[in-house]
Amino acid sequence: MSAVDKSPGQVFPAKCNHCSKPMSAPLVCDYCHALNPSAEVVDYFTLLSLPRIYEIDPRLLRDRYLALSRHAHPDFHGDDTPEVQQLHLRVSANLNDAYRTLSDPADRAAYLLNLLGGKTSARDKSVPNGFLGTMMMMQEELADARENDDKGELERIRNVLTCQHDGLLNRVASLFAEYSQAVACEAVRNDFLDEIRKQLNAVSYVKKLLSLL
Repeated sequence: MSAVDKSPGQVFPAKCNHCSKPMSAPLVCDYCHALNPSAEVVDYFTLLSLPRIYEIDPRLLRDRYLALSRHAHPDFHGDDTPEVQQLHLRVSANLNDAYRTLSDPADRAAYLLNLLGGKTSARDKSVPNGFLGTMMMMQEELADARENDDKGELERIRNVLTCQHDGLLNRVASLFAEYSQAVACEAVRNDFLDEIRKQLNAVSYVKKLLSLL
């Protein structure tokens, strides 16, 4: 069967398997609303018919998710064959995972980094220069504030960490934007991906401290 490439590295059928009408999106046929089984193997961005970029519109993400969920939810297919019901269960679960991942900025960044060939946190645990020293100081301040039950200090630390968290994610967004402009040089692209990994490792560290507040 012929196929159409709608997203880098992702291919899905040009025609619906059920009605043979053209497919404009990987999951649901525009005409007969049947699910396309091969959509189970596309990435989350492609699944939701979104561009594979970091900056996405959260309202568009939610609208796409809700619209597709209405077609995929297994509760609406109780009279279908067991095979079709199982397909809807799998696709619905995949949609939920996709929405949860892409809704969270840090998770979305990590997922996109993986799609672009960047290193995982298990492979690269590095963080930006000077970050660990700052975090060690924050940990000490947090421990003292908790020991003394200093609510004012705890709130100050929360605000500082929140600003740190948001600043790191803003840097991630900038790096993805710069990466998209560096397509001509693989070495430069890899440098951007490595730096994004460092920033995301730092985000995870800050989130752990915030969870203690």
